[in-house]
Amino acid sequence: MKKFVFLFDGQGAFKPGIGKELYNKYQQAKQIIDEGSEVLGYDIKEYLWGDKANQTSSMTSIAQPAISLVSLAYARILMDMGMTGDVSLGHSLGEATAITYCGITDFKDGIRMIRKRGEVMEKGGKQGAMMAIINLDKNLLEQECQKISEDIKEPVVIANINAPNQIVISGSKQGIQMVAQFAAKNRARGIPLDVGGAWHSPYLKEASEEFSAFLDKIEFKSPQYKFYSVVEQKILSDGNEIKDSFKKQMLSKVDWVSAINNLKSLGYEYFLEIGPSRILKDLVNKIAPELKCDSVALYTDMESLIQNIG
Repeated sequence: MKKFVFLFDGQGAFKPGIGKELYNKYQQAKQIIDEGSEVLGYDIKEYLWGDKANQTSSMTSIAQPAISLVSLAYARILMDMGMTGDVSLGHSLGEATAITYCGITDFKDGIRMIRKRGEVMEKGGKQGAMMAIINLDKNLLEQECQKISEDIKEPVVIANINAPNQIVISGSKQGIQMVAQFAAKNRARGIPLDVGGAWHSPYLKEASEEFSAFLDKIEFKSPQYKFYSVVEQKILSDGNEIKDSFKKQMLSKVDWVSAINNLKSLGYEYFLEIGPSRILKDLVNKIAPELKCDSVALYTDMESLIQNIG
């Protein structure tokens, strides 16, 4: 039987309308989204496909639980159909979703954790910005970020290594513009990202400390399914070790390239993006095109997905 790697979506996966068809078609999705709303204290459906859906992308505190609940709804449906992730991981926010899916926290604590993560990030990261740098050598980019940070006394760092030719930087708005100018001189280009703040940068230090204190109140258990930590770049099996790793995540870069290549080296061949987008599928295709990767978001029903990839 095929062993699947489940890839849980990050915050960039949101768009108005996600989850509606799933909610109307599958009782499991309705249960997850309704239970999530109870934990959150408001009706998340309003922000997924209701009157407030157009505001969601600009509100990190809302967008994060919205995406996670849709992703967990997909995962619950697949679980009831007999498909689970042999190992699971997530891109940024998706790591919190993967922790919940793997049973490291219980469902309610997982949703509270995701809500808190969105709240502290929304509050703490607003003074900076992010930009995707296309077709620039990683080492050269890292050196330039460090040089500019020292010159202007404001941080600009590598936040995400998404693909061999796509690296996201985060930090000072001035510093990011300076890196963009450097990229242009080196026949690369910068694409500003419409996000709520400077994620995975030193600007989130206070937010990370507040989030760490919150995590101390939550029990982290041994995973029911294998969990791959993108922070540590390995599979972790101890709940406390996973908690310690996750405390560092907000300030750590997301090295997605290393994560996919490491899992490939462990013998995994089949990857499935769990969430409302195909972003991670496309990144896997860029990193290791020989791997087989699909996305649940490309299917109108999960039965056809199971038939296609089972």
